Amino acid sequence: MRDFSVLSDVEFEELVADLLGAEVHTSVERFSPGADGGIDLRWNTSEGVCIAQCKHYLRSSFSQLYDSAKKEVEKVRKADPDRYMFVTTFDISVSQKDRLYELFSNWMASPGDVLGGRDVDALVTRHREVERRHAKLWVSTGMQLFWNLHSDIANRAETLRQRIEKAMPRYVVAPSYQTARRLLDEHNVCLVSGPPGIGKTTLAQMLLAEHISVGYEPVEVSADINEAWTALSRDTAQIFLYDDFLGQITFSERLAKNEDKRLSDFITKLSEGNSSKKLVLTTREYILRDAKLSYERLSELDARYQFVLELKAYSKADRAQILYNHLWHSEVGAECLREIAKDGYKEILNHRAYNPRLIEYCTGGAFDTQSPGYPSRFKEALDHPERIWRVAFEKHLTTEQQLLVLVLCTLPRSVSIEVLMGAHQSICEHFGILSTEGSFRGVLEVLEGTFISISKDSNQDTSIQHANPSVTEFALGRIAADRRILEGIIDSIVSFDQLAEIFLYARGGSFFRRGNSALMAALGRVKGKFVLAMEAAFDSPSLVQEREWVSDGGIRLVDPPGKFDERVGFCLQVDQEWRIGRDLVNGSVERIIARWREYEGDKSEASNTFKLLAAHPAAEAFLDDAHDAFHGWLEETLEVADDWYHLADHLSDHDDINLRAEWTLAERFEEFIEDEISWGGSRSLNLDAMKSIADEFGLQELAERIDEAITERDGPDEDSYERRGCGQETGGMVTDSYLEGLFGRLAE
Repeated sequence: MRDFSVLSDVEFEELVADLLGAEVHTSVERFSPGADGGIDLRWNTSEGVCIAQCKHYLRSSFSQLYDSAKKEVEKVRKADPDRYMFVTTFDISVSQKDRLYELFSNWMASPGDVLGGRDVDALVTRHREVERRHAKLWVSTGMQLFWNLHSDIANRAETLRQRIEKAMPRYVVAPSYQTARRLLDEHNVCLVSGPPGIGKTTLAQMLLAEHISVGYEPVEVSADINEAWTALSRDTAQIFLYDDFLGQITFSERLAKNEDKRLSDFITKLSEGNSSKKLVLTTREYILRDAKLSYERLSELDARYQFVLELKAYSKADRAQILYNHLWHSEVGAECLREIAKDGYKEILNHRAYNPRLIEYCTGGAFDTQSPGYPSRFKEALDHPERIWRVAFEKHLTTEQQLLVLVLCTLPRSVSIEVLMGAHQSICEHFGILSTEGSFRGVLEVLEGTFISISKDSNQDTSIQHANPSVTEFALGRIAADRRILEGIIDSIVSFDQLAEIFLYARGGSFFRRGNSALMAALGRVKGKFVLAMEAAFDSPSLVQEREWVSDGGIRLVDPPGKFDERVGFCLQVDQEWRIGRDLVNGSVERIIARWREYEGDKSEASNTFKLLAAHPAAEAFLDDAHDAFHGWLEETLEVADDWYHLADHLSDHDDINLRAEWTLAERFEEFIEDEISWGGSRSLNLDAMKSIADEFGLQELAERIDEAITERDGPDEDSYERRGCGQETGGMVTDSYLEGLFGRLAE
């Protein structure tokens, strides 16, 4: 049987109205929610006037359903219809159906006029066109079928699956959903932007759910777009989700390592390919605006394909349905619901700070949803959203728990449990708190679902992050306001990378002023301690390590090859901000030049660092040596496709060389590509990037040959994956009486 629990009672009525209309081939009237006189639906047939009552009682017992039905008898007697139908989602037995029929037998032809959950399910099966108009129902059903048929994918994507299934019942299918679907249909890419908390992630998850329901394999990108390139499969319908792809708080968090190029190549590939590949991205609107200022490729792609959807304010009707769905699917106490129904909903719907994230919090388990005065508490949370976290942080968390929330700000956005435990135990020790492995896991249990979320990464390792960006912003504010905490973090770091994380949150990145001015001011007051910590921790292990195969067949974790390239680049950024002194800067630059001469490091990180070097005020002292070392490394190690990409980028951007005049280099590149294609290595190549380099060299025939390889790899441009439509939008004007009736249901 289909999962009707994803629907609210209002949505269930809409479904039944459409089903009965299709069944009797006539229009079925629906009425405003509220006191209905026993009439939810009404229609006319040759028999006369027919009415139906809908009871969405999945979470109730039959005795509760029966008691509710008995209350309808007098209403039906007054209405005195020619035919009456009683429709419920409750999975009733034959005897239970007979008992309900006995209540209404004067107006029913037979027990068949009592429809239980399985009867409704059969109607949906008979009228597929109706199901398609109710997105949440058919998407949920199709998604469950997909998981059942693909248990291996279900296991890998278990955390994503849980998030989608949690969000779906509360979701309201608004006009933005239809717009997003159209963008995906037309361009295979949809970038959802908007202010914090407006529902970008939930919309993206619904788009994923819809595509999963028609057979697309979901791929969640967590670190960078390389994960999508690696997972790309020619013979599988796939949909990729890259949530907060430009970072959660500031643009500086993302698009390192030339990711803008790889991302633009991926978007171009999908936009110009067939419909078997889809990409959904989300970001905050102001971060996207900043990113476009720095990365022309993003602006160029949007101008060419126009795949950006900006979420703005919700209509009052959408606000009402979002609030109602959250309340209906919540565990809010009966008295609190009556307070909302009486008039409490009004100030919530009209509040300037209304957004789905706050609605979710105030109807969830971390908020007081049982005591009298619920609407007042709800409004206070909207008046001062920062207090939501402050009150919970100060009144309900121990110091050990508080320190974990704070230290997460110094770690990568999604961090392994081992790294977090080490950083947490270090700061606890600094403040004289004993933290054991057992107490650490107890802290995680307390914080999960409120301040943090716990999931599995692409390697099925446990990873932890703040529950949402507002928690990160709150924690950064606490650190900025408390010098003792800030100094404790600096004194207790286990890795140089923690200093980089906290500094970049404050500064907002190397291209933008946007950041956290209070945190930057606080760091400025302790910059001497900060710089000393940089010097002491420069050689410390990286927080993000890579797997490396060893000779005995095992795996060990090692620092990424670009660790020092990245750290030198960070030193240069700090020096531009504070002028930290020549010793640290010169010493780190000399080390990196020596590594480049030995062909050591990561070329992506090294390229970023070289650009920072070239722009540094004191560049004259070391730029020539750095250029010779970096250029020599690039030119002498042309072994894989990325090597060619980095060399071409360096020659064009820094040396300002016209590649069409570099005949010897062009011949080497042509030979490399032909060998790759001949030996079948083109499937692992970023052919779009290689075609771009061929064009820069002026190798027209090679560019055409690469085009052929792209066609051979991707297959013909055919839309072989049929999409089902779905309707049901909300929006527009709503009357006071409609709202009164809608929320009045909660008082029942």
